[in-house]
Amino acid sequence: MTVDPARVRSLRLPASTFVWSVRDVLQYQLALLGPDADPVDPRQLRYLHEDDLVVLPTFAMTVPAVFGVAAAEHYHPEPPEIRFPGLSLRLGRLLHARQELVSHRPVPARGELRTETTIDAVHDTGNAAVLVQRTEAVGPDDQPLFTSVCDIRAAGEGGFGGPGYPHRRPRRPDREPDLVLHVPTQPQQALLYRMCGDRNPVHVVPAAATAAGFERPFLQGGCTYGMVAKAIVDAVWDGDPDALGRYVAWFTGVVFPGDVLRTGIWTGDGELEFHTTVPERRDAPVLSGTVVSRDRGTPAPRS
Repeated sequence: MTVDPARVRSLRLPASTFVWSVRDVLQYQLALLGPDADPVDPRQLRYLHEDDLVVLPTFAMTVPAVFGVAAAEHYHPEPPEIRFPGLSLRLGRLLHARQELVSHRPVPARGELRTETTIDAVHDTGNAAVLVQRTEAVGPDDQPLFTSVCDIRAAGEGGFGGPGYPHRRPRRPDREPDLVLHVPTQPQQALLYRMCGDRNPVHVVPAAATAAGFERPFLQGGCTYGMVAKAIVDAVWDGDPDALGRYVAWFTGVVFPGDVLRTGIWTGDGELEFHTTVPERRDAPVLSGTVVSRDRGTPAPRS
């Protein structure tokens, strides 16, 4: 695994086209709800049936796979290799550090888009490199659909003397949350979610997880990210995913399939701040961030 910071900082990855169908959206949203999804619940059925189907903006996370490796096919039979000039990485050593999604307009239930991906920065934490990947997606009309800024931590690639990582996760407010949500995960959830494109073996293969320093396979960060987004959309905006404008989260710990996610929400200054933990594991932190509604305008993504 190698990272050449001087070459990577200006790296522009090949443009990709992505085509998706209603089936892909249903597969993604079923993976978030898990096998215990209740088809009798009309609020859940809107995510799981083609009639009156709503699409979570986080569906965008299935489009630009790790470092822009995307194609017209939704499912890849093999995990993608990550090899570009100045960059060679193994999936098993990569973890989400931070994810920002700016939804410029609602994601349709079927369609086509084009992505352009760049590496905006390479940071040095000492024991790891953090690469900032920015993906801009436009529809067939060439109008922006979403922007994704993904910070990926590459273990063992630090120490090259580059700038430190500038982002600091939000600190939990010194008061009780205004709203608390509980969302269960399921033992099979990582297996379901890998069908949406995240093929990192650390999420399903015990040997791969232990080799990467984890006690057992853990849930994909994108799955946790989507589940928390759905819980917030349902509780705050009455199940209207188009209300979500900007969603940024720091990945602060792992979720093991079967954990229950507890998300505290604090309101103020036009933003929602949230902190997600696992109560059964001494409130172990897993996700922290902010959400901005679309009616405040589409904010510019931050790098």
